[in-house]
Amino acid sequence: MSGYLDNISSDYKSAEITSLILHNRVSGQWFNLFTVIELIPSEQIPSDMIKGNNPGVPADRESVDDDFTAYIVRVKDFDKADAIEIFKNPGKGFTLTEGSSLNCFVEQFADCRLEQEPSSEYPLIIDKQTEHTYGDILPYRHTDFRLWAKIDRQKKWLNTFNSQQKKTLLEKCGLLSIKHLGFDLSRMMEHLGNVYLCGCNPYLRMYDCKLMDHNKDLLISFYERESQTIIGKKMVLEEKRAGNIVFSIEKTITSKYERIALPHFPDILYTKIYDANGYLLENHAGSWINIVFGMQMQTSVLNLSVKDGNKVNTLEIPKYAAEKPVQVGNYDKSLAYFMKSQQRSKQIEDLEKSREFIFFPGGEADKEKARNLVGEIINKAKERCFFLDPYFAAGDLLYAYVIRNTSVPIQVISSSAFLKDNEPGATGLTHAQRLNSELKKFREKFPYQKIECKVLKGRSKSPLHDRYIIVDDTVYMLGSSLNEFGNRASSLIRVPAPEILIKQAYEWWNDDEKAETIEQYVITKNKEDESKNNWRPGAKIFQPIYNFCKKIFN
Repeated sequence: MSGYLDNISSDYKSAEITSLILHNRVSGQWFNLFTVIELIPSEQIPSDMIKGNNPGVPADRESVDDDFTAYIVRVKDFDKADAIEIFKNPGKGFTLTEGSSLNCFVEQFADCRLEQEPSSEYPLIIDKQTEHTYGDILPYRHTDFRLWAKIDRQKKWLNTFNSQQKKTLLEKCGLLSIKHLGFDLSRMMEHLGNVYLCGCNPYLRMYDCKLMDHNKDLLISFYERESQTIIGKKMVLEEKRAGNIVFSIEKTITSKYERIALPHFPDILYTKIYDANGYLLENHAGSWINIVFGMQMQTSVLNLSVKDGNKVNTLEIPKYAAEKPVQVGNYDKSLAYFMKSQQRSKQIEDLEKSREFIFFPGGEADKEKARNLVGEIINKAKERCFFLDPYFAAGDLLYAYVIRNTSVPIQVISSSAFLKDNEPGATGLTHAQRLNSELKKFREKFPYQKIECKVLKGRSKSPLHDRYIIVDDTVYMLGSSLNEFGNRASSLIRVPAPEILIKQAYEWWNDDEKAETIEQYVITKNKEDESKNNWRPGAKIFQPIYNFCKKIFN
């Protein structure tokens, strides 16, 4: 790395170090939680001093527990050579000193394993405004960053803390980073324990590109730093259309104000600037579009009363009339986007083929298609097949019958809010009684296929609303209950975070206070119904008299 940094270090005047560190008050040691070293070019305004409760001390702190305190520290006017050496060898530790108010030696945790990214001496070029893997944790600047990273992927050192310490530590890191750095480190744990070295464009404070709509000329204005010049550096302009490079223009910069004629109006234009060593400084992508804006005029206000239980809320809803939209710009992008639109259509087809997302407009044909699709999905199960549907009824056991692998256990969760009601028609049975009866028949036909059903408690509302199918470690969400799936407009979506749903399903399944077996539910429900019918001792004797009196007085 020394070759690259030796060549560019003269472009910077000093460095700043911002560190989130952990102080072990028992041992007196300081450990790195997150460090950014920034190389500072000329004319760059120094970062704000970090202020806490102690005036004059460039640090703020949050207590973790009786043993640990988290600090956030910033040291300015740091020697750039020393700062680069810290990044090269972070395992040696580094000293943060600010007058007599701050003096601490910061070490890496014993189990910290820092790996360099990129592994070569060349840095990443980061546009903070558009790049969010690293861009979110960097300072705000108007130009791109050169960025080197030392990343601790495994973060084994976190295991040295108990669960409560770890939780509190992350919370305190989040509070300090939000307050002073503008992002929440507790939600970006991939950056914990890492060390970064960065430096923005040393020649430019910023630069600006404007595209002339009528003649396709690109106007570029460079705002140079004091005692630095962009003259003589190289610029490359590339246009990409439908993912392919259409033209590439290479030009030596001869003025702070450049006017470059483009072959045609670009779709996506990449602007790259290289320094005197041929190292990439800037890499921006921009797209020009027509601006469309409309005007609305308020015509009235609707006062709407909404009843929420015993409370009545009054809402004021403004009503507007919209004028015809006005368009600024005359570029027709329809041809440029034709191939993109075709590609997007193929992507939608691929989503359906991979069973990531399928939309059913509704109808008999779609219902049959949806039923076959569910059958195809559940027959991929090798370890488990789990149905979660608050309206799961006897008719939905069809899907259990179509599972060919008899070694796959089938689990069903339905809801008391639905099963307690009577079936349509004059059967005299509740949904629960019918489902329990059909389950018994299923077990008689397929004694080697394990099937269980549990009922979520809650007579008025089910804790479960959406419908899911769990197949091994994959989860699908259905837009309607199984019995209606595909009959009306609905969709099937593969859940991107299946572990959340799987965990919740088993929490319900294993909690006797939240769910009970269908067999136990039916027994309890039958006893409740008998209790209602036998309204007092001797009721069977006096029931005919009671019914006669009720008929007369009604």
